[in-house]
Amino acid sequence: MKYIEKSVDDDVAYLIPISDLHIGDKSFSKSGRKKLNGYINWVKERDNAFVFLGGDIFNVAGRQTLTSPFDSSSDEYELAIDLFEPIKDKIIGAIEGNHEFRMIDEFGYSPTSLLCKHFNIVYARWSAIIRFKVGKRKDSNNRYRENYFVYYHHLTGGGRRTGSKINKLEDLRDIVEGMDVYIGGHTHQLSAHPKEIYYPSMQGKSVERRRIWFVNSGSYYDWGDNYSEQKMYSPPKLGSPRIRFDGKKHDVHISFDDLSELEEIEKELKLMNKNL
Repeated sequence: MKYIEKSVDDDVAYLIPISDLHIGDKSFSKSGRKKLNGYINWVKERDNAFVFLGGDIFNVAGRQTLTSPFDSSSDEYELAIDLFEPIKDKIIGAIEGNHEFRMIDEFGYSPTSLLCKHFNIVYARWSAIIRFKVGKRKDSNNRYRENYFVYYHHLTGGGRRTGSKINKLEDLRDIVEGMDVYIGGHTHQLSAHPKEIYYPSMQGKSVERRRIWFVNSGSYYDWGDNYSEQKMYSPPKLGSPRIRFDGKKHDVHISFDDLSELEEIEKELKLMNKNL
């Protein structure tokens, strides 16, 4: 587990958790790449937007895996570098997924670790706590109005039903307490579930209420003609959640905008304004 801090002077910060690309697999196809490029371009154009890589970036297919090496590309590492090069300075860090673990378990070699070294980003191995300091105070160089804590783990196991996927996310709270957002990958589902809890105030004799989020970080792996169809997994919505941290009040907002479409809309609006 690694502890990472990110300071954002703006009144708003964004985190895009990206996982389960399975680069190299034929099911990381044109639709998945288009979706991913929409997020990458969106992040690239905003100083207050950042990415964390949540595992299964690579496919790492073998003779004993569900996906065949004969259906995979041999240049997945080079493709990952090409895809993330435009936002290499916006990637906070990365963790391993079960697909990368195949390589670690068999050969003691981690493509995720090499990717992190290449981009000079934090290699958190299995999980990471990320502290976002948002909304810099004008009267101080080192103080921020709001602090948010995120815990990210790729997850293991799971089931077909939505409830089992939520249960796996809630298990993360047994590892580390006090997070605003718990994020997991692996399930290929794209979802967010809030939970209201009470906690004793550190400022006085009172009990306060706050909201925590459990987030599945989605995937870019197309359904059909692969093991997801064979094993009767439901077709997922491709993409990632967009997590917004407010710097003026303690508030987390999560949306599932199609940023590839949003990017095209924004380009059209800019062109229209330019021609006015």
